[in-house]
Amino acid sequence: MKGTILEKKHSRSLFILIIYIFTVLWFTVFSRRNHFQAPRFDLFWSYKKWLSGDSDIGREILGNIAMFIPFGFLISSALKDRCCSRWKTFTVVVASAVLQSLTVEVLQLVLMRGLFEWDDVFSNTSGALIGMLIFFILEKASGKHFRALETSVGILIAVFCIVIVCGNGNTEAQADDTSRMYCFQVESAGIHDGVINMTGFAFRYEQPMTDFDLFLRSEKGDVKLEVQMVERPDVNDYFGCDHDYSRSGFMATGEVDEDKEYEIIIKWPWLIGLSTGVFVSDAGVNYAGGNETTRIDLDADFIEKGVLRVWRPDYHCFVYQYQGFLYWVVDSDFDFEDDGSTYIQYQLWTTQTDRLPENRLEKGYLWDNIGGYFEKYEVQGDFGRYRVMKRKLPMEYAITSIVTGYYKNGRWIWKEYFRPYYEL
Repeated sequence: MKGTILEKKHSRSLFILIIYIFTVLWFTVFSRRNHFQAPRFDLFWSYKKWLSGDSDIGREILGNIAMFIPFGFLISSALKDRCCSRWKTFTVVVASAVLQSLTVEVLQLVLMRGLFEWDDVFSNTSGALIGMLIFFILEKASGKHFRALETSVGILIAVFCIVIVCGNGNTEAQADDTSRMYCFQVESAGIHDGVINMTGFAFRYEQPMTDFDLFLRSEKGDVKLEVQMVERPDVNDYFGCDHDYSRSGFMATGEVDEDKEYEIIIKWPWLIGLSTGVFVSDAGVNYAGGNETTRIDLDADFIEKGVLRVWRPDYHCFVYQYQGFLYWVVDSDFDFEDDGSTYIQYQLWTTQTDRLPENRLEKGYLWDNIGGYFEKYEVQGDFGRYRVMKRKLPMEYAITSIVTGYYKNGRWIWKEYFRPYYEL
């Protein structure tokens, strides 16, 4: 009878542990959108920033520790049912925590759902050890009565830590920032007799040149294109940095349906396929996925001849690029501030960080920030129910990625990452 009770408790502990493992995987990997990858392999870099006063990093570290406290507690519970010694329990907890944490980090790296960081592995393992210590302390303090409450205590700790981690999450607006990883542009595309021909260039920032695959995605599935790499010295000259992007040009061809619009997907070796944010059809190339035909009813050159780069009808804002400028066009339903302080964020990244403004470099920032009030940069004129803000694209450095959005009371209301259309 005693053996049967222990087996049932062991099964419950394992069942709860498995549920918690999948909960961690969902929260840390599968529930996230694709993100810009910048792995950190230097150990304790985040702890150094925390000790130097970065409270945001500190909260992330504590969240990573808290997330694995239930893991250590539940493994200790499962091993106790097997009558393992404390030394063996310690060894298994550490090994299991490292393995589980590495699984999360590798999945984040491969699926581009987060950053690979050795610091996270250290923090997670520390959390598991804390969970093990909590188990030993409660077991010693409660004696034989602890066995009856063990499962309930494990569940309570798991729920408590999940609530802490979720509450510690980023509540700001999120956006796909993978445009910071790579450059992609289609310069020409035409469909004739069921065959598409495209030219353009593509490469990954801060990485050596490698071949890649291109796919056209529609509701029927993906069409793989034949890709031939060509020399583009002009691309290398513009982005001029430590890496050689001369062999970044491509010519691509494949069979398609002439009456369909396709989303272009790019895939490098060992990475998942990424949406380029570029769409092609027999009407040409657009960057809004079907929205290009839903143009704003405004008679202006930057609308008719410009390139639509951001389409956010949910926030009544649209961004066009035309002749070296960006134009933010908002309609009458846009949420303006009554006191004229409607702040539009405008940040830029570059391969030429040494050319950033002196004030940015002095503060250690490797991107530019030239956001400002809509009212200050508003274009005067008759635009009907629309209002327009105009800002210049910097020429001092090569632009790799831009993020814009509505910034209010110190937080993003919405944001959108994109890259400019390069006129090389």
